[in-house]
Amino acid sequence: MDSTAGPNGAWSEVTLDLERLKKNCNGNTAIVRELVAHLRDKSGPKWIAALQQASDAGNAEELREICHGMKGASATIFAWKISNLALEFEHLARDGELTELKGRMGEMLNVFDELTGWIKDRPELS
Repeated sequence: MDSTAGPNGAWSEVTLDLERLKKNCNGNTAIVRELVAHLRDKSGPKWIAALQQASDAGNAEELREICHGMKGASATIFAWKISNLALEFEHLARDGELTELKGRMGEMLNVFDELTGWIKDRPELS
């Protein structure tokens, strides 16, 4: 997949770059819908639950690994806001800043809620 503009670039405030995703899927809207639905319905909730559990347990290495996976998977489908925040969280976990990471969990929930609303506003993704 095309990843020329990374999560820290101009795309960092983009919820999901749908045009780039469509392009990378050769215009196959069924694949686009499947990828977006998977993030919204499966990966996202799984990540959020795993982050909360690892945060509650104070497990920095597990948090780092979860965030690393979130960052890459989100970037793969151009969900830049999630990817960028996951990168920040990965660095916090790596640096042992668990109190700050735990205090910012609401940001991750908000970004996923924003993605869900963004998807609802696009009938082509239903």
